[in-house]
Amino acid sequence: MKLVIAEFLRTLKERDELDRLLPDLLVEMGYVPLARPQTGNRQFGVDLAVRGKNPRSGIDELLLAVIKKGDIGRAEWDGGAQSVRQSINEILDVYLKSHVEPPDRGKAVHIVVVANGELKQVVQASWCGFIADVQPRATVEFWGVDQLAELIETYLLDEHVFRDDDRKQLRRALALSGDRDYDRRDLHRLFLRTLGLSSTGELETPLKSGKSLLKALRIVSLSAHAFASWALAEGDAKQGLRGMERALLWSWHRLQLADDATRKEAMTEAFGMIWNGYLVACKNFFERVQPHCYTEDALLGYGGDSSELSVIAFELIGTLATIGLSQLLVTAADEAELESRSGQARIVADALASLIGNNGICSSPCLDRHSQDITLALTLLLLSDHIDDAINWLKKLVRNIDYSYKAKKYVPICTDSLDDLPEESGWNGVQASGRLMDTSWTLATLAGWSAILDQNDRYELLAKECRESYPGVCVQLWHPDEALYKHLYLGQAHFDCGASEAPIDLPERADAWRDHIRTILASDQASIAEASPAARAGIPVLDLIACRHFSTPIPPVFWYRFVSALFPSDGSNPGFVEQK
Repeated sequence: MKLVIAEFLRTLKERDELDRLLPDLLVEMGYVPLARPQTGNRQFGVDLAVRGKNPRSGIDELLLAVIKKGDIGRAEWDGGAQSVRQSINEILDVYLKSHVEPPDRGKAVHIVVVANGELKQVVQASWCGFIADVQPRATVEFWGVDQLAELIETYLLDEHVFRDDDRKQLRRALALSGDRDYDRRDLHRLFLRTLGLSSTGELETPLKSGKSLLKALRIVSLSAHAFASWALAEGDAKQGLRGMERALLWSWHRLQLADDATRKEAMTEAFGMIWNGYLVACKNFFERVQPHCYTEDALLGYGGDSSELSVIAFELIGTLATIGLSQLLVTAADEAELESRSGQARIVADALASLIGNNGICSSPCLDRHSQDITLALTLLLLSDHIDDAINWLKKLVRNIDYSYKAKKYVPICTDSLDDLPEESGWNGVQASGRLMDTSWTLATLAGWSAILDQNDRYELLAKECRESYPGVCVQLWHPDEALYKHLYLGQAHFDCGASEAPIDLPERADAWRDHIRTILASDQASIAEASPAARAGIPVLDLIACRHFSTPIPPVFWYRFVSALFPSDGSNPGFVEQK
């Protein structure tokens, strides 16, 4: 297990990763943080200060941590203003004289250099001589990757939380992380057991105390980080991203079962590390696929036939969309952070628009659930000022879907079973069977977006053809009820709550459908959307991540709200394009 932890530690960056893990470790060791690590403030050598009893000696001490990334060689030891030696000298000469609080004066001083690497042999002699010189003033110690791994296993991964079965499951998950067909079942079992959840999302054990829940979330975070690191090393960033998504969603589900005080503490501490891990996994995945988005027909080499290619394309579209939206649909601390996130979202939206433009298969969904990916992508494109790209793609989608239902070929089939694609889907040269095209979310989704984007001719085409050319297709949408958030973060919510609006008889005119949309927005659906615990916590994108991850239809009220901004009921807005 130490090898697993050590390899995970080596992947951490100094900022926002290693310095987030260290406070959790020291708290479990019995220390009390005096201040959290902050970027941009003059620290006089100290990255983290804590007070408490040394677990080995039992002596009350002031522990001052200097955090570095990687191995400590000559340059890192004494090669400039940010070197280890310079940091320790600043602590001794400045920090201890001017920054120690009255309760800590007179306590033993323990300076720890923390690194997720090793102290290289070339600096061992210099290190030993230096700590001998400063010994009268402070005890100086080096915690490298091996020492950190031992401390983490002892204090964060005790046997009560991390049983032998869980260790075996984690090892198995890591061993299979590079297999693109691996379904991560071992990792999922580990998450459920650690969080104390049954497969149906209920608590199998009594409510944990705040401290034990924090520890459980840290275990989930560590396991997911390790899995993502292993998968990335094997060249599969998607597996790591999926693992982090599941950790994020199930941890959030577990937090909703805790009391308010425990939930708030856990969100501030452990859940933040899971969220940051998710963002890192997003970055790793995006960096892998971004260059391919700008190459014409880049997807052609990744599928054996057109239906398989369509599955790959729309999975990528939905994933890129949620990556971009994870930058936008999160409360920002200030204007600078908001601008930075908006810039990152635009970069992702640029790649998404290019992917769609360069690959014709991106306008031919083969599964009805791809309507979720379409909604996510259109949302990102619109929020990132890619209006023309969104409208042009919508027109292609309407054209292709209309043709597919008329010809009964290349239909987005109304089943999640990929086994149906080769035989009866209409993607193999013959017509699709009736049972695979008797219902459609896609038609209702495209009609809704056509009305929202003022593409009245596209809407009216779909409405006409639904009545005349394929009247046997049941056009439908799913609307959730108040129980949505008991299921949304755990699995496919539409099987356990809500109701279908079906069959939908699309009115002839787009204005009439926009009036219908306003009726939905004025109903209890609006209050259901506003009740989202993720939105109330400032991370509404979590709801959309859950919909894509578990293939839950995105509730129309989530995206119908564009109508309120683009077509006010007083008629003051001339339309979307003119407004933008």
